[in-house]
Amino acid sequence: MTIATEYYVNRFKACIMNRLYSSVSCSLESTYNELKKEIPGEAGQAQEMDNLDAAYTLVHEEICGHPQVPSEV
Repeated sequence: MTIATEYYVNRFKACIMNRLYSSVSCSLESTYNELKKEIPGEAGQAQEMDNLDAAYTLVHEEICGHPQVPSEV
């Protein structure tokens, strides 16, 4: 896991913990969309998106116990 992936994993887990202790609604998907907006449109964007996607997959699998099934878009 790269440093950037670990950063995103920590952000997703913080969202989960904050939801447990507050009335603020937060989901992994909404957090993913917010983090996606924060990624600048520069040369490293593809790597950052890969890191974000990897972190989302790791956290989702850790919570649900199985890999996420890709949705049809």
